[in-house]
Amino acid sequence: MALPRWNRFVVPVCAMAGAGCALSWAGAAAGVAPSVLPAPQIKVSRAQADLCPTPAVTRALAEQGVTLGAKSPASTVDVGGRRCVRLPMTRGEFALDLSRGSVPADGGITFTMKPAGKTVTFADLTFDFASHKVLGTSGTQAAVPRGARRQPEELFGFVFQMDKTKVDVIAGAAQGAAALHTGPKSQSTLADAFGTSPLPVQGTVFDATAAGDVAQAAEALTRTLLP
Repeated sequence: MALPRWNRFVVPVCAMAGAGCALSWAGAAAGVAPSVLPAPQIKVSRAQADLCPTPAVTRALAEQGVTLGAKSPASTVDVGGRRCVRLPMTRGEFALDLSRGSVPADGGITFTMKPAGKTVTFADLTFDFASHKVLGTSGTQAAVPRGARRQPEELFGFVFQMDKTKVDVIAGAAQGAAALHTGPKSQSTLADAFGTSPLPVQGTVFDATAAGDVAQAAEALTRTLLP
């Protein structure tokens, strides 16, 4: 029987945590009632995600005269010579095996075409782990009356890069990476605002990296292991 995916994260940590933890996971490792031990929920305390456009997207933005920016409290940062958007994350939770959960991000991403005086904003972003979608709102300046509510829609899809993803439930820290591709709403909004979208329909548009504190991870793990 194949082991649950979260064993790759949990077993090495449990070995350091003590015999009780190791024995608690032994049943799952042996294939005994695996449904009794669901992947623990990890709660985000303070983290950040950097969304960096690929070199191809950077060139496409420049050719179309579009500048990548950030909506506060997000900010633009230089990461390896690339202009990236840093999104703060202070809440949300996800399963240790990354199979479910959602993590909202504060602020948003902006695309500005100065000659046309237009800015497209993607905000209220939420990374949904079950669907592998980034949901959020989108619009151009003055497109929506101030104070009006917009329904979240699929802006991006993402695929985890498992070799760059690590959750340390003892230290209470996590880091990860994913590749983002455009969703139907982001493409249509950019095309409506600028005539054509500077983002490709297929392939990666943002390399995403995230890191931060998962302060209640050890507590969540204990609740799962102990009666």
